[in-house]
Amino acid sequence: MPRIFNTETWKALEKCGQDPNLETIAELFNKDVSRPEKFSLELDGLYLDYSRNQISEKTKDLLLSICDHAHLKDQITAMFSGKRINTSENRAALHTALRSDGKEYPKGPPKEIRTSTNDNLEQMRMLSHKFRDGKLVGSTGQKINAVINIGIGGSDLGPKLVYSALKNHDHPLVLFVSNIDESDLTGKLKNVNPAKTLFVIASKTFTTAETITNAKKALSWLTRTLNVDEKNAIEHHFVATTANPSAAEKFGIKTENIFQFWDWVGGRYSLWSAVGLPIALGLGFETFEVLLRGAEDMDVHFSTAPAALNLPIMLALVGIWHVNFRNYCAHAILPYTERLSLFPEYLQQLEMESNGKMVDRSESQISHTTAPIIWGSRGTNFQHSFAQHLHQSPIVTPCDFIAVAADNKNHQSVKPLLANCLAQIEALAFGNQDPMKSNGQTKPSQIIEGNRPSNVIILDKLNARTLGSMLALYEHKVFVQGVIWNINSFDQWGVELGKSLAKRIEKELESGDNSENTLKSSANLIERINTQKQRSS
Repeated sequence: MPRIFNTETWKALEKCGQDPNLETIAELFNKDVSRPEKFSLELDGLYLDYSRNQISEKTKDLLLSICDHAHLKDQITAMFSGKRINTSENRAALHTALRSDGKEYPKGPPKEIRTSTNDNLEQMRMLSHKFRDGKLVGSTGQKINAVINIGIGGSDLGPKLVYSALKNHDHPLVLFVSNIDESDLTGKLKNVNPAKTLFVIASKTFTTAETITNAKKALSWLTRTLNVDEKNAIEHHFVATTANPSAAEKFGIKTENIFQFWDWVGGRYSLWSAVGLPIALGLGFETFEVLLRGAEDMDVHFSTAPAALNLPIMLALVGIWHVNFRNYCAHAILPYTERLSLFPEYLQQLEMESNGKMVDRSESQISHTTAPIIWGSRGTNFQHSFAQHLHQSPIVTPCDFIAVAADNKNHQSVKPLLANCLAQIEALAFGNQDPMKSNGQTKPSQIIEGNRPSNVIILDKLNARTLGSMLALYEHKVFVQGVIWNINSFDQWGVELGKSLAKRIEKELESGDNSENTLKSSANLIERINTQKQRSS
């Protein structure tokens, strides 16, 4: 079987994508009035419209053929059944097992894994109920009423996004600390009573420098403000979520306060595991369960629906078209709800850490483009910052617009939000003026040519179920693209280099001695910083 990039299908798509006479979005709509129906899909309150892309029926068929060349069906089965598809680390990628409730779909997780995850969920349920019933007390006997999650990356972004999206004013306070900059932690500590605060230390390895540093600072704050010893403070105010329970025990956390997950759970896919404990504590375990069921809905759909009717597959193929055949190197995420303001940042990690790779699964150098740069912001704010670039820059950036049709929490703002969202979509696709027909009446600077691609995702409501489905939608989109690009979406070796260099440089900054420094480009910077430190002391 030839490599996918050498197939006639791939070559046909390259030719199509670079065709100077490629039909515009406006021409595609004029040609087929039923286009919106043909280029849209939905699942249980989540609607995807991808009609405003330069993709014809012929192009769509070619893109779908790629799935066969990549043996996508087999790869989907391999992931769900627990095959070790993370080849560089010899691990499975079984985050879907964390939200499996026994629904029937091909090759679900092994029974023993499902049993382990169920036990883990029960542990989370018990702590959540104890906390929310006012039965969880601190070292002074006062009821715990606030939670601070200390983590970074996947141990922070996912839970923080979900809590931010679904919280009400009557939900318990949950704060998130990730930055090693001391101002992050100290700023959060000002909002809580130490006697009434629970710290969740979230780290897969329980060695993450930023997380452990902040955990030690939090412990010091507790012992100082409550006048208790470390053992007492940890016993009553600390729990851990980790795949390395022995390291958490060494820190001093009691076994019953350690919530374990497994090495087959990637960090950016871990919110479905015990890493989601802040969600269960802050929003209630029942809400966390509904979030899991929403994700499972998408899992069942992804693993059973034909490619042409499969939301993650079609969303992935549109992205492939843009990156590989239209040469668009960036992608904007534009949620039209304040409650999803953290979604662009969450997707940055999910997509760029997963698929920003330079070698394929056989460790060979790749010659094609993979993950685009993910960026974005919430509407309507971005309309007053970078929307100008989206409309008129020579650099074309495809967009994902995300809107909520009905929002009980913010019902007064729904109509203007939707109006602005749909207006931007319309303007990007069709512009305001055909420059060939302007007859000199419109200045060139005022012409918006349109033909800028976008997808639209509309949630009937933003709740735990639809949010779970949307997060799983993007997870599977990333997986499909990784399969087509023949890369491992589940490792992140590029992250590790910076960590190791940071440890080395920190020692030199601490000692003030860089005489043996081999980091030639940084030696002068280290010297300047050390000199300034000496002047200030």
